[in-house]
Amino acid sequence: MSYPLLRKGDRLPAVGVLQKLLNLNGAGLTVSGRFDAATRTAVTQFQEANRIYSANGSVSRETWTRLMSGGHATLQLPVIDCVDVWDMSLYEYEAADIAASGGSPILIGGMCNGVEQAVDEILRRAGSNVFLLRFHGHGAPGFAGVSVGHGAFSRGERASIDVSNMEALMPVLSRLRSIFGRYGCVQFMHCATGASIRGQQLLEFIADTLEVPATGAQLEQLGGGMDTFAYEGPTTTAIPGGASLEAWAGSLPNFPDMYRVRPIAPADPHAMMH
Repeated sequence: MSYPLLRKGDRLPAVGVLQKLLNLNGAGLTVSGRFDAATRTAVTQFQEANRIYSANGSVSRETWTRLMSGGHATLQLPVIDCVDVWDMSLYEYEAADIAASGGSPILIGGMCNGVEQAVDEILRRAGSNVFLLRFHGHGAPGFAGVSVGHGAFSRGERASIDVSNMEALMPVLSRLRSIFGRYGCVQFMHCATGASIRGQQLLEFIADTLEVPATGAQLEQLGGGMDTFAYEGPTTTAIPGGASLEAWAGSLPNFPDMYRVRPIAPADPHAMMH
C-alpha cells in the first residue's frame, strides 16, 4: 500500500490519523494534525519497540503497516492514487514508485473528459472506507491536471480540476463522497496547487464537495522519488465548512483496542544458547 511519508514539520490530516494510531499504542499525544517534536518522539519509540529497521522518527510504509497490524485484527486504511500519465515522466516516476511500494495506481491518459474518467475508475476501485485519495499530475495555483500531461494549462476544461470549472465539475466530483471513511482526506501532489487565493478557493471547493479535508502544495514539487509520497514544502489544507485542521483532527474517533499493536518481545539470550 502506498502510504504517505510523514515527518516532523508536516501539517496534514494524515498526521491526525497517525496520532490516533500512536495513541492506540499508548503515546498520549494531543491529536492536532501537526507532526511536532512529541509526535516524532512517539514514532521513534514505537519503531524501536517494534524493531523497525529505520527508527528515524519518520513514518513510511513499514511503520504504517506495523501500526495497523499485530493485534487481533488488521486495520484497513485504503489509499488510492490517480496519476496523469499523459506526461511519460509521471508514468516512469510517480506511477512506478507507487507500484514499487505495493500500490496499484489508476492511470489516466490524455483525454478531454479525464476528470469524469478518473472518477469512474476511482469508484470502480474503491470501497467505502478510503483513507487517502491522492492525485498526481502537473499543477499551478488553483489548478490540478488530471489528464493534461505537461505543457500549457487549459483552464476550464474537464481534463483538470481548477477554479474555472468548479461549478461544472461539482456533480461529477460529488459522486466520490461515498468512498471515504471517517478518516478520509484528499491530497493533490501537484506543483503549487494550494498556493495563493486561487489555491485556497480550489481546496475549499474540494473539501466542501467531497466532505473531507483537501490539501495541496504551496511550492513546486521537484518530481520523482520521495515526493511521490510526501510534500517537499509547506502545504495548504481546507477543512469542510471552514473548520480548522486541529478541530477536525481532534474530532476523529478512536480506533478500537482490537487493533492495538503488541511490541515484538526481545530475544531471550539464554534460549538462543541452546
